Amino acid sequence: MRYEILKAIPELNNQIYPTNAPEEATKPYLVYSRISTKKIKTLEGYTDKQGLSFMFSIMATKYGDMVNLRDKVEKMLLSLPQNKIGSDNSIFVEDLSINNIDEIWERQLNVNRGIIDFTIYY
Repeated sequence: MRYEILKAIPELNNQIYPTNAPEEATKPYLVYSRISTKKIKTLEGYTDKQGLSFMFSIMATKYGDMVNLRDKVEKMLLSLPQNKIGSDNSIFVEDLSINNIDEIWERQLNVNRGIIDFTIYY
């Protein structure tokens, strides 16, 4: 999905980090973490399909910049169902659910955080 984010939102300038951003990261940036994994099971047993829940945190100094980037990330996510993703188009996204969208001020980091919690099924 990193490929799709960078293609759709060049303003992030390759500033995408798993779990935590380094202290020297320049804003804006995106931090992602997997929240849960659901293996899909049928009456015949487990399939090769799964649902992965992620939390994206879009960090920006200015509130307006965070909202703009968060909206672009949301739009990109909503375009994924029924499409192949990845630099080699090897993953077919069956569906995607936006579970929650939120925003907070991170006082210690001095940044606005836009949060998108979603589940992708493939």
